[in-house]
Amino acid sequence: MKRTLAILATFAILAVSCGGGGTGAAPTATTAVTSAPTAAATPAWKPTRPIELVVQAAAGGGSDIFARKIADILTKEKLVDQPINVVNKPGGSGAVAYNYVLQKKGDPHVLATVTLSYLATPLQEKPGFTFKDFSNLATLAVDDFIAVVKAESSYQSLTDLINAAKAKPKEIKVGGTQVGSSDSIIPALIEQATGAQFNYVTFRSGAEVNTAILGNTVEWQAANPGEAKALIDGKKLRAVAAFAPQPLKGYESVKTAKDQGVNVIWEQFRGIIAPGGIGEAEKAFWQKTLTDMTKSAEWAKYMEDNTLRALVKTGGDAEKYVDETNTTLRTVLTKLGLIK
Repeated sequence: MKRTLAILATFAILAVSCGGGGTGAAPTATTAVTSAPTAAATPAWKPTRPIELVVQAAAGGGSDIFARKIADILTKEKLVDQPINVVNKPGGSGAVAYNYVLQKKGDPHVLATVTLSYLATPLQEKPGFTFKDFSNLATLAVDDFIAVVKAESSYQSLTDLINAAKAKPKEIKVGGTQVGSSDSIIPALIEQATGAQFNYVTFRSGAEVNTAILGNTVEWQAANPGEAKALIDGKKLRAVAAFAPQPLKGYESVKTAKDQGVNVIWEQFRGIIAPGGIGEAEKAFWQKTLTDMTKSAEWAKYMEDNTLRALVKTGGDAEKYVDETNTTLRTVLTKLGLIK
């Protein structure tokens, strides 16, 4: 149990904790990181028809919540004067949604949410696109992760889950949304660190995984706190570990994986993209608009309610961050044997 993945854990922190994708002597992974927006002060373009905000996962999960909150705030704050329609396109570890956006080249009225699968899917599945085929408008937030089980579960800790998976290889099921996403990488890191073997089962969204846990279809998942909060507060689910350097705000009583003998730390960014080929004025509008949105009181409440941390980067800063995160993720996935 004391074996660790110090190198991989460091890569995980590097993937999302600071500008440029690396920590060096920079703040720890729990430090909120922001950068000044690079968008023009007064964009020369604004939307002229309804906006389509594409979500790469099914309704009810973290990405869906993220998208709908963005649409709601942009409308309420009158930052966008056109309707914003949230459209869920799950499937293919994000490939369905991103291929759809790919076909909208040059259209600034189409946006999409992105998480780590935006980078992991092209690295693993070779779907015919990479992040370079899109306009990387902004990163907005960082997710931490917790291990959750059914409230009545006999598993009281991450140690219990690992011991069970060692005793019954491939019989302890962990639910997730996409191979190569954070909820699959975390169990893989645990397996590498401990020798345990889980059975990873995919669903269309984090909300569906929660339902599977409640229905005893799977034993646990690595969830972002926002997806599980309502069920934890309602005593339906129980957190047994945090994959962070220190206990998370609101989950102070939940021991970190490191404190349980497994040095696995993982985070993921959340951002917004547009199709490739849009103009500079169109990019500038969305960069400024999304930055302005993050200054609203409602956004601050959303961040706190969902245990998210700020990572506001736009323009060249966002492009650099995504590029360097992609390089780091390639290293992690290679070391895990998920890509060659």
